Amino acid sequence: MDTIASLRQEVDQVQKELQVLLLRRRDLTMAIWKIKQDQGLPFLSPEREAQILEDFLKHDKDQESDPLFDEVLKRVMLGILKEFEKYLSAKYSSEP
Repeated sequence: MDTIASLRQEVDQVQKELQVLLLRRRDLTMAIWKIKQDQGLPFLSPEREAQILEDFLKHDKDQESDPLFDEVLKRVMLGILKEFEKYLSAKYSSEP
């Protein structure tokens, strides 16, 4: 039987994994942004962001649809995209 403590340990592990993944995403996004700068490409690509969001919300065959949680996921991904945009803008606009 699961206990609150054991489940919280699992939640803590998931949080650590999320942090590692978000840091990796940051690093990849920064690398893309540097290439875009070098090539004179626009910072944002609305089509790409829309595709990321669509892919993020797709369900696996075994995954049950939960519209309320889908909205949570949508807001999380939109928040990530928006915050990464602000982060990169601040980081690269302050560099020489």
